[in-house]
Amino acid sequence: MAYKKCCNFIIALLPLFFGGLIYICFRSENLLLFSWARFFNINFSLLRQVNIGDSIISSYIIYNLPHGLWVLSGLLLLKTFIQNDFLLLFYSVIFIVMSVFYEIGQFYGIIRGTFDILDLITIVIFSSLGLVISLKRSKT
Repeated sequence: MAYKKCCNFIIALLPLFFGGLIYICFRSENLLLFSWARFFNINFSLLRQVNIGDSIISSYIIYNLPHGLWVLSGLLLLKTFIQNDFLLLFYSVIFIVMSVFYEIGQFYGIIRGTFDILDLITIVIFSSLGLVISLKRSKT
């Protein structure tokens, strides 16, 4: 049982890792994420040499995909630690609503950041994926 929980935990962290990697490689160093790197004197210059071009797909990967990956990771982490299906669904819905309201808060200027409809679409897609995976894994 502990082995399965450990594997689920590692799998849940993978989308978080890849979303962070996208930020490190392609996003502006002025973002809050990089302040901790400067604090610990971490240099990401080698990773920042990656170039994926300038297209609609690369723009989606850089600006929208990380949000979806982080939502997916959060939902999979909930599944790792919550075994009761009702509680899992309850906390998953709260997590999804918070993610959606975070983006909507940017639209209304309540939360700092740039509103993007593609972020909302990505949240819905990755939330659905996370729920399907969580609910399917709970049946096995």
